[in-house]
Amino acid sequence: MNDFQRLAALAEIDIDNPELRGKLDALAERAASRLGRPVGLISMVLDSSQFFAGSHGLEGWLAELGGTPIEWSFCVNAVRSGQPYVVPDARADPLQSSNPLVCADGVRSYAGVPIVLDGEVLGAHCVLGYAPGDFSPADLEELRRGAEEIVALLAEYRLPVIAP
Repeated sequence: MNDFQRLAALAEIDIDNPELRGKLDALAERAASRLGRPVGLISMVLDSSQFFAGSHGLEGWLAELGGTPIEWSFCVNAVRSGQPYVVPDARADPLQSSNPLVCADGVRSYAGVPIVLDGEVLGAHCVLGYAPGDFSPADLEELRRGAEEIVALLAEYRLPVIAP
């Protein structure tokens, strides 16, 4: 994973545009609703943190801060592998069982798929649950379809290139 190229691709997007954020929030809400989970997210993974470009159902400090350190990120696994990442029961998962989001905030289940724009994996389209639960192939397909919509939106909100 080439972080420089990935982060440069992310920097080309007007990610703080309120209209874009509203559309991403709606896609996060749709995913949570369709998959029956309380939280839907569109995360963008940076080098040392992740931020939520779109969200639904977040409460408390997560909603206030709008992101986490990279060490707490479930999404970073989808970004690094370029593959869906699924955790049916985080307390029983060797990689996630000591994650503060699991221990302190009660996250128990996660499913996320990579968001890939022009070959660069920028983040993940995911859902979280506070109870353990399985995710079906249809659930992952729903997230994949949403990720395709997210990619189209991100491409639409690219900043103009300024020539030197």
